[in-house]
Amino acid sequence: SRLYAFSSSEPYELIARSALFCFGFPLDTDVKGSVPTGERYRILTTNRTKYLELKGTTYECPHIHFVSGMTEKVDDPSRIIVAYGVNDCVPRFVEVLKRHVMMHLFSENGVMNE
Repeated sequence: SRLYAFSSSEPYELIARSALFCFGFPLDTDVKGSVPTGERYRILTTNRTKYLELKGTTYECPHIHFVSGMTEKVDDPSRIIVAYGVNDCVPRFVEVLKRHVMMHLFSENGVMNE
């Protein structure tokens, strides 16, 4: 996946695009509920894993992860909540610092020049 940003006025030109990244699978340490996590989830998605190599590290990523919503966290304006689906089976939410999003969008190699 990539993050991208558009200008705020017409013709809404692309002004930034991040490098590749992926959101992860649910972990057994995640909040339990009606959504399966960890190994129980992986059974549902056998052969639906992609591997992403970045700077010598390999990441295990869902074959499909689609962001369906993003909003500022109510009690902390320095963070956003991202809603996404994993392999079209499981809904997920992740909390992300806004500065990390900015870093991925507007810096070279993921390092902001401040």
